[in-house]
Amino acid sequence: MYIAVALDGNHEPLLIAFALGTINCDNSWLWFMRRLKECLGDNTEVGFISHMYDSIDFAVQRVYPDSYHGYCCKNITEKIRASIGSNTVIEQLFWKTCKACNFSHFFAFLNSLKNEVNGNDLHWLDNIPIAKWVRASFPRVRFNVKFIDIPVVVNWLRTNTHEFPITTIIEMVHDSMQAVYLQCAAFGVHFTWDFHGLLTPYALKVIHKRFIHSDGCRITHIVGDKYEVSKYSTTESVQLDRGTCSCGKWQKCGIPCEHAIASLQRLEIAEIQQMVNLKLSTAVYPNAYQTETVNPIPTLRHWEIPVESVVVLPPRQFN
Repeated sequence: MYIAVALDGNHEPLLIAFALGTINCDNSWLWFMRRLKECLGDNTEVGFISHMYDSIDFAVQRVYPDSYHGYCCKNITEKIRASIGSNTVIEQLFWKTCKACNFSHFFAFLNSLKNEVNGNDLHWLDNIPIAKWVRASFPRVRFNVKFIDIPVVVNWLRTNTHEFPITTIIEMVHDSMQAVYLQCAAFGVHFTWDFHGLLTPYALKVIHKRFIHSDGCRITHIVGDKYEVSKYSTTESVQLDRGTCSCGKWQKCGIPCEHAIASLQRLEIAEIQQMVNLKLSTAVYPNAYQTETVNPIPTLRHWEIPVESVVVLPPRQFN
């Protein structure tokens, strides 16, 4: 099963395309990626996070050569566990390393990770380009994507598809998608009334958390919209008019970091909310779930039949 999942403005998985195939190979992923591009359009700006499969690399490079393509950090964590066994300290250090939003923090965490390994075999991690798994390398806004969260119905079908005819599988996924879209569309209608703000519940939760973390920050006004914010032993530079902080969180997550919020506390909460990326707003969220975007299953005469078709006989039944 080939799957393309996105994140909506409430940080929940949104299934945008799926396909079924016989084998996992370069040509299969290339076909899927081309169909995905036909659906999204040539002018859609996208980035990809995927498992570390050579076939996916192959397809992305040919169909979306100018797009960012990174690896699922959860997938890398599983490889770490396979290499050295379960080690909570090392895994936590790895997650801090991969979530680093600037390279100075990244290299500090990476050195701590290597020191903690104590000779255990993680040399293969050096062979994975940093740009593939470190958040600081992601261009523009990454929206806190660390791993691939597959919708429940698709995850279940991936391990149970042998029990159903292909047409039944397609209809089950389609019906589930339609139900999710309708539910989320109705949920989006009530955002403004229930949350009394401009942002989705996820964005409000992050803002609230960063307000708490901004407590104890020491703020120094430099000039214009530029501030220096110190807490503990670190000092970060915030430039409000550009929407940037040297910690990198604001740029990578689309939400002002605790340093920026400390500099913004003279403003009303609504003004701070307006500095959050538009994709996390209650105004944009419902657009992702317009039910007409769920394409119906075409009739049999419109199915794409491969030249070399394979006949699959039903299982034999014994009395």
